[in-house]
Amino acid sequence: MLGAKKRQMGTKPEYHELLLQIKGLIAELGWTQNRLARILYSELHEWDDEDEICRFQEKLKKELQRPTTKADRLKVYLDVMVRHPEAQKLDVVMNRYIPQESISSTLSKGMKDISSEIDNAYNKALHRTRR
Repeated sequence: MLGAKKRQMGTKPEYHELLLQIKGLIAELGWTQNRLARILYSELHEWDDEDEICRFQEKLKKELQRPTTKADRLKVYLDVMVRHPEAQKLDVVMNRYIPQESISSTLSKGMKDISSEIDNAYNKALHRTRR
């Protein structure tokens, strides 16, 4: 049971990787965390409520600072960001390996690491060419 809980919550390296991707994309888009919070809230909720948006802004700031934030939540935020029309205009690649139960955990981790390395190499090269 403990293993299942650990898998569900994600790992610290996964949290840090997702956090770096989110913060990098925020910078690339020129957004503030408050702007991101408004976009996320509008996308994830049926009705926009100004008071709730303000509360969500504070909640998001805390979530982006605490390593206890679930990786699954950060994945949702990153997915919303990548689908946003402003992000679609960027030439940024988000390679994400989706684990398959049919292969070993060691091979699955290797595939995930390769996907991350591809993202990092491509985005660093792209960043260098924009300077």
